[in-house]
Amino acid sequence: MLESVHGGSAATNGGKSPPHGPADPLGGAILDAAGEARAALVLDDPVKAVHELRKAFKRLRALLRLVRRGTSTRGAAAEARALRARLSEAARRLSGARDSAARREALDDLAAKELITPALRKAAARALVPRASKAQQAGLAPHRGELEEAILASEGAAGRLAGLMGTAELLRAMTGDYAKARKLGRAVDPGHAESVHELRKAVVVHRYQMALVTRAWPAVGEVWEVELQRLRDKLGKFQDLAVLLDQLTPPEERMPAPDWQAPLTEAARARQLKLTRSALRLHARLFAETPKAFRRRLAAYFAPVSDRE
Repeated sequence: MLESVHGGSAATNGGKSPPHGPADPLGGAILDAAGEARAALVLDDPVKAVHELRKAFKRLRALLRLVRRGTSTRGAAAEARALRARLSEAARRLSGARDSAARREALDDLAAKELITPALRKAAARALVPRASKAQQAGLAPHRGELEEAILASEGAAGRLAGLMGTAELLRAMTGDYAKARKLGRAVDPGHAESVHELRKAVVVHRYQMALVTRAWPAVGEVWEVELQRLRDKLGKFQDLAVLLDQLTPPEERMPAPDWQAPLTEAARARQLKLTRSALRLHARLFAETPKAFRRRLAAYFAPVSDRE
Protein backbone atom coordinates (compact mmCIF):
# COMPACT_ATOMS: atom_id res chain seq x y z
CA MET A 1 0.00 0.00 0.00
CA LEU A 2 1.19 3.51 -0.75
CA GLU A 3 1.46 6.04 1.99
CA SER A 4 0.87 9.76 1.90
CA VAL A 5 3.60 12.09 3.07
CA HIS A 6 1.62 13.59 5.91
CA GLY A 7 -0.73 10.77 6.77
CA GLY A 8 -2.70 11.56 9.89
CA SER A 9 -1.19 14.89 10.92
CA ALA A 10 -4.03 17.04 9.66
CA ALA A 11 -6.61 14.65 11.05
CA THR A 12 -5.18 14.80 14.54
CA ASN A 13 -5.16 18.60 14.54
CA GLY A 14 -8.34 19.36 12.64
CA GLY A 15 -6.38 20.27 9.51
CA LYS A 16 -4.37 22.93 11.35
CA SER A 17 -0.63 23.17 11.80
CA PRO A 18 0.86 20.96 14.53
CA PRO A 19 0.85 22.52 18.03
CA HIS A 20 4.65 22.23 18.25
CA GLY A 21 6.83 24.37 15.99
CA PRO A 22 10.44 23.89 14.90
CA ALA A 23 11.63 24.79 18.40
CA ASP A 24 10.07 21.55 19.65
CA PRO A 25 9.80 19.22 16.65
CA LEU A 26 10.15 15.88 18.41
CA GLY A 27 7.38 16.13 21.00
CA GLY A 28 4.88 17.33 18.41
CA ALA A 29 5.85 14.64 15.89
CA ILE A 30 5.45 11.88 18.49
CA LEU A 31 2.06 13.27 19.46
CA ASP A 32 0.97 13.32 15.80
CA ALA A 33 2.11 9.71 15.29
CA ALA A 34 0.20 8.61 18.39
CA GLY A 35 -2.85 10.35 16.94
CA GLU A 36 -2.45 8.34 13.72
CA ALA A 37 -2.35 5.14 15.75
CA ARG A 38 -5.44 6.12 17.71
CA ALA A 39 -7.29 6.91 14.47
CA ALA A 40 -6.48 3.41 13.18
CA LEU A 41 -8.29 1.86 16.15
CA VAL A 42 -11.66 3.12 14.91
CA LEU A 43 -11.35 2.10 11.24
CA ASP A 44 -14.05 -0.30 10.07
CA ASP A 45 -11.88 -2.16 7.55
CA PRO A 46 -9.76 -4.64 9.58
CA VAL A 47 -7.05 -4.92 6.90
CA LYS A 48 -6.69 -1.15 6.61
CA ALA A 49 -6.77 -0.80 10.39
CA VAL A 50 -3.85 -3.21 10.79
CA HIS A 51 -1.89 -1.47 8.03
CA GLU A 52 -2.44 2.02 9.44
CA LEU A 53 -1.68 0.94 13.00
CA ARG A 54 1.57 -0.77 12.01
CA LYS A 55 2.56 2.28 9.96
CA ALA A 56 1.93 4.62 12.90
CA PHE A 57 3.92 2.39 15.24
CA LYS A 58 6.85 2.39 12.80
CA ARG A 59 6.76 6.17 12.77
CA LEU A 60 6.70 6.26 16.57
CA ARG A 61 9.65 3.88 16.84
CA ALA A 62 11.66 5.90 14.30
CA LEU A 63 11.09 9.10 16.26
CA LEU A 64 11.88 7.48 19.60
CA ARG A 65 15.21 6.31 18.16
CA LEU A 66 16.27 9.96 18.22
CA VAL A 67 16.30 9.99 22.01
CA ARG A 68 19.91 8.96 22.54
CA ARG A 69 21.69 8.58 25.82
CA GLY A 70 23.33 11.76 27.07
CA THR A 71 24.16 13.44 30.33
CA SER A 72 20.74 15.08 30.49
CA THR A 73 18.69 12.43 28.68
CA ARG A 74 19.77 9.16 30.29
CA GLY A 75 16.37 8.44 31.84
CA ALA A 76 14.52 9.57 28.73
CA ALA A 77 16.66 7.32 26.52
CA ALA A 78 15.85 4.32 28.68
CA GLU A 79 12.14 5.15 28.53
CA ALA A 80 12.32 5.55 24.75
CA ARG A 81 14.04 2.16 24.31
CA ALA A 82 11.45 0.43 26.47
CA LEU A 83 8.58 2.06 24.59
CA ARG A 84 10.12 1.13 21.23
CA ALA A 85 10.30 -2.50 22.35
CA ARG A 86 6.70 -2.35 23.52
CA LEU A 87 5.49 -0.93 20.21
CA SER A 88 7.51 -3.49 18.26
CA GLU A 89 6.02 -6.40 20.19
CA ALA A 90 2.49 -5.06 19.75
CA ALA A 91 3.01 -4.70 15.99
CA ARG A 92 4.49 -8.20 15.76
CA ARG A 93 1.21 -9.67 16.98
CA LEU A 94 -0.40 -8.31 13.83
CA SER A 95 2.22 -9.64 11.40
CA GLY A 96 0.14 -12.64 10.27
CA ALA A 97 -2.51 -10.45 8.72
CA ARG A 98 0.16 -8.28 7.12
CA ASP A 99 1.93 -11.27 5.50
CA SER A 100 -1.31 -12.39 3.87
CA ALA A 101 -1.88 -8.89 2.52
CA ALA A 102 1.74 -8.75 1.28
CA ARG A 103 1.30 -11.91 -0.81
CA ARG A 104 -1.89 -10.54 -2.32
CA GLU A 105 -0.26 -7.20 -3.14
CA ALA A 106 2.77 -8.95 -4.67
CA LEU A 107 0.51 -10.94 -7.00
CA ASP A 108 -1.39 -7.79 -7.90
CA ASP A 109 1.86 -6.01 -8.71
CA LEU A 110 3.08 -8.84 -10.96
CA ALA A 111 -0.26 -8.92 -12.78
CA ALA A 112 -0.29 -5.12 -13.19
CA LYS A 113 3.17 -5.28 -14.76
CA GLU A 114 1.90 -8.11 -17.03
CA LEU A 115 4.59 -10.46 -15.74
CA ILE A 116 1.96 -13.10 -14.98
CA THR A 117 -1.39 -13.81 -16.61
CA PRO A 118 -4.70 -13.23 -14.85
CA ALA A 119 -5.26 -16.99 -14.83
CA LEU A 120 -1.89 -17.62 -13.18
CA ARG A 121 -2.59 -14.91 -10.63
CA LYS A 122 -5.92 -16.48 -9.76
CA ALA A 123 -4.45 -19.97 -9.37
CA ALA A 124 -1.58 -18.73 -7.23
CA ALA A 125 -3.90 -16.65 -5.08
CA ARG A 126 -6.08 -19.68 -4.33
CA ALA A 127 -3.02 -21.51 -2.99
CA LEU A 128 -1.03 -18.70 -1.40
CA VAL A 129 -3.65 -16.25 -0.15
CA PRO A 130 -6.22 -18.26 1.80
CA ARG A 131 -9.40 -16.74 3.09
CA ALA A 132 -8.84 -14.56 6.10
CA SER A 133 -8.95 -16.42 9.38
CA LYS A 134 -11.25 -15.32 12.15
CA ALA A 135 -8.31 -13.64 13.86
CA GLN A 136 -7.45 -11.70 10.70
CA GLN A 137 -11.09 -10.74 10.17
CA ALA A 138 -11.12 -9.38 13.70
CA GLY A 139 -8.25 -7.00 12.83
CA LEU A 140 -7.14 -5.03 15.86
CA ALA A 141 -10.02 -6.10 18.12
CA PRO A 142 -8.25 -8.97 19.97
CA HIS A 143 -5.37 -6.67 20.90
CA ARG A 144 -7.27 -3.42 21.42
CA GLY A 145 -6.48 -3.11 25.14
CA GLU A 146 -2.75 -3.64 24.65
CA LEU A 147 -2.68 -1.26 21.68
CA GLU A 148 -4.55 1.48 23.52
CA GLU A 149 -2.11 1.24 26.43
CA ALA A 150 0.86 1.52 24.07
CA ILE A 151 -0.69 4.57 22.39
CA LEU A 152 -1.39 6.17 25.76
CA ALA A 153 2.22 5.57 26.79
CA SER A 154 3.38 7.22 23.55
CA GLU A 155 1.21 10.26 24.22
CA GLY A 156 2.68 10.55 27.69
CA ALA A 157 6.19 10.24 26.30
CA ALA A 158 5.49 13.08 23.85
CA GLY A 159 4.80 15.40 26.76
CA ARG A 160 7.85 14.35 28.72
CA LEU A 161 10.17 14.59 25.72
CA ALA A 162 8.86 17.96 24.53
CA GLY A 163 11.78 20.39 24.64
CA LEU A 164 14.14 17.84 26.18
CA MET A 165 16.23 17.23 23.04
CA GLY A 166 18.07 20.28 21.78
CA THR A 167 18.57 20.89 18.07
CA ALA A 168 22.20 19.78 18.21
CA GLU A 169 21.25 16.49 19.86
CA LEU A 170 18.48 15.84 17.35
CA LEU A 171 20.78 16.54 14.42
CA ARG A 172 23.44 14.22 15.84
CA ALA A 173 20.92 11.40 16.17
CA MET A 174 19.37 12.00 12.74
CA THR A 175 22.82 12.02 11.17
CA GLY A 176 23.63 8.69 12.78
CA ASP A 177 20.56 7.04 11.29
CA TYR A 178 21.20 8.72 7.92
CA ALA A 179 24.73 7.31 7.94
CA LYS A 180 23.40 3.83 8.69
CA ALA A 181 20.91 3.92 5.79
CA ARG A 182 23.63 5.29 3.50
CA LYS A 183 26.10 2.55 4.44
CA LEU A 184 23.54 -0.25 4.08
CA GLY A 185 22.52 0.97 0.63
CA ARG A 186 26.10 0.98 -0.58
CA ALA A 187 26.75 -2.52 0.78
CA VAL A 188 23.40 -4.17 -0.01
CA ASP A 189 23.31 -7.50 -1.82
CA PRO A 190 20.39 -7.23 -4.30
CA GLY A 191 20.10 -11.02 -4.44
CA HIS A 192 19.79 -11.43 -0.68
CA ALA A 193 16.33 -10.68 0.65
CA GLU A 194 17.49 -10.12 4.24
CA SER A 195 20.07 -7.56 3.10
CA VAL A 196 17.42 -5.61 1.20
CA HIS A 197 15.06 -5.91 4.17
CA GLU A 198 17.65 -4.35 6.51
CA LEU A 199 18.09 -1.48 4.07
CA ARG A 200 14.34 -0.99 3.90
CA LYS A 201 14.08 -0.76 7.70
CA ALA A 202 16.82 1.88 7.80
CA VAL A 203 15.16 3.87 5.01
CA VAL A 204 11.84 3.78 6.88
CA VAL A 205 13.52 5.20 9.98
CA HIS A 206 15.18 7.98 7.99
CA ARG A 207 11.98 8.75 6.08
CA TYR A 208 10.00 9.34 9.27
CA GLN A 209 12.77 11.32 10.93
CA MET A 210 13.03 13.64 7.93
CA ALA A 211 9.46 14.69 8.65
CA LEU A 212 11.01 16.86 11.35
CA VAL A 213 12.68 18.86 8.57
CA THR A 214 9.26 19.42 7.02
CA ARG A 215 8.18 21.09 10.26
CA ALA A 216 11.20 23.38 10.09
CA TRP A 217 11.07 24.09 6.33
CA PRO A 218 7.98 22.59 4.62
CA ALA A 219 8.91 23.60 1.06
CA VAL A 220 12.09 21.51 1.20
CA GLY A 221 11.04 18.78 3.62
CA GLU A 222 7.94 17.76 1.69
CA VAL A 223 9.90 17.13 -1.51
CA TRP A 224 12.46 15.05 0.38
CA GLU A 225 9.75 12.99 2.07
CA VAL A 226 8.07 12.26 -1.26
CA GLU A 227 11.31 10.91 -2.73
CA LEU A 228 12.08 8.87 0.37
CA GLN A 229 8.58 7.42 0.20
CA ARG A 230 9.20 6.41 -3.42
CA LEU A 231 12.32 4.57 -2.28
CA ARG A 232 10.44 2.96 0.57
CA ASP A 233 7.68 1.79 -1.79
CA LYS A 234 10.17 0.14 -4.14
CA LEU A 235 11.86 -1.68 -1.26
CA GLY A 236 8.45 -2.56 0.18
CA LYS A 237 7.36 -4.19 -3.07
CA PHE A 238 10.59 -6.19 -3.04
CA GLN A 239 9.75 -7.36 0.49
CA ASP A 240 6.21 -8.32 -0.51
CA LEU A 241 7.67 -10.49 -3.28
CA ALA A 242 10.09 -12.05 -0.78
CA VAL A 243 7.14 -12.98 1.45
CA LEU A 244 5.43 -14.48 -1.60
CA LEU A 245 8.50 -16.50 -2.63
CA ASP A 246 8.96 -17.81 0.92
CA GLN A 247 5.51 -19.34 0.72
CA LEU A 248 6.33 -21.40 -2.38
CA THR A 249 7.12 -25.07 -1.76
CA PRO A 250 10.58 -26.12 -3.01
CA PRO A 251 10.22 -28.49 -5.99
CA GLU A 252 12.15 -31.29 -4.28
CA GLU A 253 9.62 -31.32 -1.44
CA ARG A 254 6.52 -31.50 -3.59
CA MET A 255 6.37 -33.49 -6.81
CA PRO A 256 5.06 -32.47 -9.18
CA ALA A 257 4.98 -28.72 -8.50
CA PRO A 258 1.88 -26.80 -9.61
CA ASP A 259 2.05 -25.55 -13.20
CA TRP A 260 1.97 -21.94 -12.06
CA GLN A 261 4.86 -22.18 -9.59
CA ALA A 262 7.85 -22.01 -11.96
CA PRO A 263 6.61 -19.04 -14.02
CA LEU A 264 5.53 -17.26 -10.84
CA THR A 265 8.96 -17.75 -9.28
CA GLU A 266 10.69 -16.51 -12.42
CA ALA A 267 8.44 -13.46 -12.67
CA ALA A 268 8.84 -12.59 -8.97
CA ARG A 269 12.63 -12.78 -9.10
CA ALA A 270 12.80 -10.73 -12.29
CA ARG A 271 10.58 -8.10 -10.70
CA GLN A 272 12.73 -8.05 -7.56
CA LEU A 273 15.85 -7.47 -9.63
CA LYS A 274 14.27 -4.55 -11.48
CA LEU A 275 12.99 -3.04 -8.22
CA THR A 276 16.38 -3.21 -6.52
CA ARG A 277 18.16 -1.64 -9.49
CA SER A 278 15.67 1.23 -9.53
CA ALA A 279 15.74 1.57 -5.75
CA LEU A 280 19.54 1.71 -5.58
CA ARG A 281 19.68 4.42 -8.26
CA LEU A 282 17.26 6.50 -6.20
CA HIS A 283 19.15 5.66 -3.00
CA ALA A 284 22.39 6.94 -4.57
CA ARG A 285 20.73 10.31 -5.16
CA LEU A 286 19.09 10.63 -1.77
CA PHE A 287 22.19 9.53 0.14
CA ALA A 288 24.88 11.18 -1.99
CA GLU A 289 26.02 13.49 0.80
CA THR A 290 28.54 12.47 3.42
CA PRO A 291 27.04 12.36 6.92
CA LYS A 292 29.01 15.50 7.82
CA ALA A 293 27.56 17.41 4.86
CA PHE A 294 24.07 16.10 5.66
CA ARG A 295 24.34 17.39 9.21
CA ARG A 296 25.49 20.84 8.06
CA ARG A 297 22.56 21.09 5.65
CA LEU A 298 20.03 20.12 8.31
CA ALA A 299 21.53 22.61 10.74
CA ALA A 300 20.89 25.33 8.17
CA TYR A 301 17.29 24.17 7.72
CA PHE A 302 16.62 24.31 11.46
CA ALA A 303 18.22 27.74 11.89
CA PRO A 304 15.52 30.35 12.61
CA VAL A 305 14.78 32.92 9.89
CA SER A 306 13.23 36.27 10.67
CA ASP A 307 10.39 37.38 8.39
CA ARG A 308 11.49 41.00 8.93
CA GLU A 309 14.93 40.52 7.39
